[in-house]
Amino acid sequence: MPELAEVELARRIWEPGKDQEIIAVESHPKTRVYRDTPARDIQGHLVGKTMVDSRTHGKRLIFGFADSLLGYSPRTSVTYLEVHLGMSGRLFLAAPEHHPDKHDHFVLRTKSISLVYSDYRQFGRVYLHQPDTKPWDTLPVEVLHTKFTLAYLRRLTARRKGTSLKALLLDQSIFPGIGNWMADEICWRLCSYPGTALQELDLAAIRRVSRQVCRGALRHVADKNSPRDGTRGFSPGSYVEQVPPSCWLFQHRWKAGGSCPRCHSTLERGTIATRTTAWCPYCQPET
Repeated sequence: MPELAEVELARRIWEPGKDQEIIAVESHPKTRVYRDTPARDIQGHLVGKTMVDSRTHGKRLIFGFADSLLGYSPRTSVTYLEVHLGMSGRLFLAAPEHHPDKHDHFVLRTKSISLVYSDYRQFGRVYLHQPDTKPWDTLPVEVLHTKFTLAYLRRLTARRKGTSLKALLLDQSIFPGIGNWMADEICWRLCSYPGTALQELDLAAIRRVSRQVCRGALRHVADKNSPRDGTRGFSPGSYVEQVPPSCWLFQHRWKAGGSCPRCHSTLERGTIATRTTAWCPYCQPET
C-alpha cells in the first residue's frame, strides 16, 4: 500500500493534466475499482470539465474538475474525483490516442495527453464526490498540518493508552498517510519497541518524530524522484531512482541479515499489529 510520500509522487504524474479540458472518459465499467461510483456517473460528470486542482490527503489522491477555467475562483463549482492506488495501482501519462490495455481501467483524455489509471489487482478505487463538497473537510488532520498539535493528539489517544505504538501509527484516523515502512522508521528513531503500549511512551516525542519522518519521506521520495517521463508512471513500492539514505532504517529493514544503521546489530522481524515489522533488538529492546 503506498504511503504519504509515494502518493504525492503519484499525484505529480498527472500534474500535466491541470488546466486541460477532459474531452472523453474511457473505462472498464465492470471492474472492482468502480465499486463506490459507477463508471457512467464519473463519465457524465467529468466530460467537458477542466482539471483545476490536485492534492493528496494521507493515502488519498484528490483531483478537482470545474466547468471552465474562465473566471475560475475559490467560489467556482468543483467536482472532486478521489483515487486510491490500492496494492498495485499506477498512474501514468500516454498519448491522446492511447489504446487502453486490459488493466487500464480509467482513462481521462484531453487534446494533448491521456491520464491513465491502471490496476491489475483491482484493489484500488475511483470515487466521485458530490459537487461542491470538499473531501478533506471530513478527513483526519494530516501529520504535517499546523492543527496536528500535541493537544489534538492527546485528545485522539486519550482512550488508547493500551494500544501498541505500531498499531497507533498505522491508524489512518490519527496518522493519515503513515504505513508500514514509515511506522517502522518512526519506532526505530524513537528507540522504542513497536509493540510497546502507548501509556509507556512520550506522546510529544511521537508527534515530533512522526513529523520528521513525514518531511524526510517527502523530500527523499517525492521531491528527489519527480518524474521527468510521466509515461513511466508510478506504482506502489516503486521509488524510481532515489530512496531514503542509508542512515534511515528503510534501506536495511528487508535485507537478509540487515543490520541497524545506528548500532549495526542484526535486525529482528516479526508480526506486530498484524503487519510484518522490523526493529533493532539492542536500540529497541522489548520491555
